[in-house]
Amino acid sequence: MSKMQQTIIMDDKASKIFIFEQVHDFKAAQKKAEEKKLNAFGKMAKFNILNRPKVGTVHLVQKEVRLEPFWYIEANKVVDYDHHSIYQVDVPNAYVQSIEIEGQSYKVARNDDGASVSLSALEKCYRKIYYKTSIDGLKRYVYPDAFIKYSEKFKLNEIRAIDDSHNMIQPKLSQIEVIKQARDVLNKEIINAHEVHQNVITFDKVYLCLVPIFAFKFEWETGDEPGVIEVNGLTGKLKENGEWYDDKVTQSFTREMMIETSSNLDSELTIQDMEANKIDNNDNNNYNDNH
Repeated sequence: MSKMQQTIIMDDKASKIFIFEQVHDFKAAQKKAEEKKLNAFGKMAKFNILNRPKVGTVHLVQKEVRLEPFWYIEANKVVDYDHHSIYQVDVPNAYVQSIEIEGQSYKVARNDDGASVSLSALEKCYRKIYYKTSIDGLKRYVYPDAFIKYSEKFKLNEIRAIDDSHNMIQPKLSQIEVIKQARDVLNKEIINAHEVHQNVITFDKVYLCLVPIFAFKFEWETGDEPGVIEVNGLTGKLKENGEWYDDKVTQSFTREMMIETSSNLDSELTIQDMEANKIDNNDNNNYNDNH
């Protein structure tokens, strides 16, 4: 297997923070949540004939507008490499026994399908692999094209810093973790190589994106756990089985901090990656077996 340390590159301009502008009104969202408050405690409670929530027993105890994070990544992997291969070349002349090319003689093989000669070649290869996706900062599912869809429909503003006034939920996936995830996906692509001359991953976009969410916490007098209803501040979509997050960003988080993280990527991500490139040498072994 050909080994070559991988290089990670991310330009300063790749790191950005965006907030999507709230579209729906908070009061309208609260009214919508109040209308669905009996559904905030799950299906078991909803369909329990003997003991299920009733309007007078469910009360709104807390409400907020919060920012929920997701990441948007665009990256690519470039590999320059050599690959040994055997070319089977048809020989149309029925009387040829061997072929000589630049002083090297090659025996012609014949069978029922005709005649051919095997020629060894060193292929000079270049491959570029692309990666583009959205990743939920709270480790939930999000559509891969979420950022693209949202940015096409809703207004967003780039900001340089986040502080506690934004009421942003603390991400469960850090910038470095989503970058590692992207790197691992790119490195899963198998490349059949004899020798690698260049192996570079470039991150063009690493965006922290923030979506406004209206959250309403309800308590049921006979229930053990509160129920939460969420309303998306962009789409107005209501979610009955919501969550209440107490872990919020309390210290300033800036774009400059993201840039500082990216400046250390190459040293942080490549030390252990000598064998992470999935460069397969099977074809090279076949070449050696035939020569």
